[in-house]
Amino acid sequence: MTFLTEAAGRVISSDMVAVFHATDDALLSSARVAASMLEGTATSELHPRAKQKLLESLSAGFDKMLAGRRDMVNAHGQMIVIQRQSNLATVGFGCWGAPSKLTGRDGSAPMAELASSTVA
Repeated sequence: MTFLTEAAGRVISSDMVAVFHATDDALLSSARVAASMLEGTATSELHPRAKQKLLESLSAGFDKMLAGRRDMVNAHGQMIVIQRQSNLATVGFGCWGAPSKLTGRDGSAPMAELASSTVA
């Protein structure tokens, strides 16, 4: 059994929430930049090739942030599994998937589902 301190669990939970909020803010800002660029260049007579290259660059950046978010979702799921197999299995830290009990009554997936599921 893994032994964790409750203080460490609270810090990790808070940091995970912050990561998702920050990532979502970055994704939103990226989407706004793309929209602003499209609006700002609508009447600029910018060559379609140049605009295409710019749009593809913006899209690639967005996709990389989204892929990073997916990796954090997977890491979060792994953290939940570790917590549920630790001395803090029944402690809820206020993070998504925090157990009220191991029965899944909190609406989260049962531990076996979390262990086998990751975002592809």
